[in-house]
Amino acid sequence: MRYSTDLVVIDLEAACPAEDEGGNTVERSSIIEVGAVRLDRRSLEITATFSELVRPIDHPVTGFITQLTGISAAMVAGCETFAAVGRRFLDWYGPRNKAFIAAWGAYYDIPLLRKECARFDLPFREHIAGGAFDLRAIGVAWLAANNLRTSAATLETVLEKMGLAGRFTSHRACDDARAAAAVLQVHHLGRALPD
Repeated sequence: MRYSTDLVVIDLEAACPAEDEGGNTVERSSIIEVGAVRLDRRSLEITATFSELVRPIDHPVTGFITQLTGISAAMVAGCETFAAVGRRFLDWYGPRNKAFIAAWGAYYDIPLLRKECARFDLPFREHIAGGAFDLRAIGVAWLAANNLRTSAATLETVLEKMGLAGRFTSHRACDDARAAAAVLQVHHLGRALPD
């Protein structure tokens, strides 16, 4: 397997208004954690990681979010806002066309990243080109190829079917990015590579 550029698998954790908990939307979310792994385009090995907590401006971290992610209001209280963390992430990501962005469920993470970059006037398009590679499709393809049920495939269910259950901490950004990368590795290589 060989891609034309490295892949950066990203995952975001977010806070939202209490009334949206369990059904938050991009428009009403604030990033509280950015996690990403860079995969070598040839070997799919993880070559670099990015992980930072973010102090949200609009929506506080509630008990529901803490229960889901393990991230508390106290953990993010002394952190920088996305204005600084987003700048560091884009610098880490590198220049446009040197990597391709991927996510499990790209329909949420990538628009949220784009929205927050626009809000803080960060140069998203100077770094990230076009759309994103949705790794959920890879998980569904792997399930189908192995004659397994594909409906309602979550990252957790795909990891379980791949024999990787319990290897990653769910709903922590960097671990979710590693887990999504492992799905890609299993699909292409037949095994997850060690970190």
